[in-house]
Amino acid sequence: MTLKEEQILVKQAQKGDREALSKLWDAITPKLFGYLVNTLKDKTLAEDIFQNTWLKVIQALPQFRYKGNSVSSWIFAIARNECRQYWRNNKGEVELLDDQMAEVSSPDANKTTDDRLVVEKILKDLSEDDRELLRLRYIADLPIDEIAKVLNINFVAVRVRLYRAVSRARKLMASNS
Repeated sequence: MTLKEEQILVKQAQKGDREALSKLWDAITPKLFGYLVNTLKDKTLAEDIFQNTWLKVIQALPQFRYKGNSVSSWIFAIARNECRQYWRNNKGEVELLDDQMAEVSSPDANKTTDDRLVVEKILKDLSEDDRELLRLRYIADLPIDEIAKVLNINFVAVRVRLYRAVSRARKLMASNS
């Protein structure tokens, strides 16, 4: 969805058009949910944070104004803050549930699962800042200027940090091969 299409949908949704809100939901949900699952490592928790995020979005949407931010970067910033709030309230603990372990260690595990495990190991070995940059860029598929707005840092800093994070991830991948 282009920024212009997004702006039109936001204006319509702000006027109470449920179809416009539904189109925004459909465009943003897959990336947002993927980002949350990858960040939280718990599908049920990701669903809860996802719902809280959209509830806050819907409540605040009438006051949303474009100030250089797209609505998607605004939504990802809300989701990121919801994760932080959860971690503050739960002392940063993320629990891997037994059914998730069974899914990972299933005898039917295929190459996709193996690839996911390698990616998870590499992400685990990176700093939280590097993981966040990689999630926003490659899972949420946000452009660099939107990542800068979500993280509240400048565009050049995002490019440099992202380049370094990718370089570190490549080194870890090479050492795991």
